[in-house]
Amino acid sequence: MNRVLTLALALLALAACDQQRGPDPRQSSNPERYARDRDACRVQVDEYMRNRRNVDDSQRDVFASDSDRMGRGKLGDQMAAYSDTRSYDKLMGSCMEQRGYSQPKTEWWQRLGAPHSI
Repeated sequence: MNRVLTLALALLALAACDQQRGPDPRQSSNPERYARDRDACRVQVDEYMRNRRNVDDSQRDVFASDSDRMGRGKLGDQMAAYSDTRSYDKLMGSCMEQRGYSQPKTEWWQRLGAPHSI
């Protein structure tokens, strides 16, 4: 019984190890194309996020309470900013995948506490 438990713990410890991946070989083979594709995705995602933020802001203004109008309701703005960064990261990753650049898969425990990166 102890050996099975020890083996299970050892397997979990090995699975939790942070395995570093090397750079994307497509990125290093043609950096100009990668930069061009990244810029094209950035323009596309920026436009989408700008339109989405305008809709969300106008909807929030319609349903705002008096405390929000007086500047005391900052939680909604903070939540919207956090949501926007997560959405932006996902959309950029999706756009780059459509252009043929695989996105690194990180496990949930590796993302805990990590800032969002583009």
